[in-house]
Amino acid sequence: MAFSFPVELIFNGRRRVALMGPFEHSPEREFSLTVNRKALQECQDKEQLRQVASNLLEGWSAMNTALQSMMLDNLQMLQAMAVNDSSLEAADELLTQAGETLQKYEKQSKRARRSLWPWPL
Repeated sequence: MAFSFPVELIFNGRRRVALMGPFEHSPEREFSLTVNRKALQECQDKEQLRQVASNLLEGWSAMNTALQSMMLDNLQMLQAMAVNDSSLEAADELLTQAGETLQKYEKQSKRARRSLWPWPL
């Protein structure tokens, strides 16, 4: 079974809602669910139920921490990509300007080879 998480983020100054995923349940997660279901069904008294509930709470907490860490990593990666995109656009603009300047000087150089003076008379 696949599932996704909605994530709200700011990308290029705009708020966006994106989906993280799809994720699939791992065999480890399925095993954990099966073991915990069985433990809940076999509970006979309050103390046993507390122990199972405590285990479930710790597992949920660990999963939630991992999910938050993964979401933070994803957001940081998206922000880094946005910075890289703007840096690449700036570099492209600089290269374009450098190419235009080079062509200008190349034309002047060709004119200078034809006559004695580099400037037009």
